[in-house]
Amino acid sequence: MQTKPNLISLYGLNIQGDLGGMTAYRSARQRFTWFAATTPKIAASIPQAAQRLKWAQAAALWSAMSEQDKNQWRDATRKARLCITAYNLWIHALTTPAADLLATIARKTGITLSTRTQNEPTP
Repeated sequence: MQTKPNLISLYGLNIQGDLGGMTAYRSARQRFTWFAATTPKIAASIPQAAQRLKWAQAAALWSAMSEQDKNQWRDATRKARLCITAYNLWIHALTTPAADLLATIARKTGITLSTRTQNEPTP
């Protein structure tokens, strides 16, 4: 079901996600859309669960990262003129086996990126 955005914004609400058995979001045409939430009929496979866990861990590490470290990734992304955000580069670097990626960015930008953060405990 779609409603006009003015009706929802009239109340100052910006609702998105799952709420009370319903899923809500704003469509590309700026319409507020909601529908009954669905659950998967088949549980995630072991490889799917492992991939989701890897992404969740990478996202948690980004959230725990200091602003100084985040700014270093942002600067490198900007200087390398990448068409992705620093967060997306971080997720890619942690979840994809691309050993030469960070070395190439360091060579082109002069900024050495590390997947180890200041807030991360050392083994």
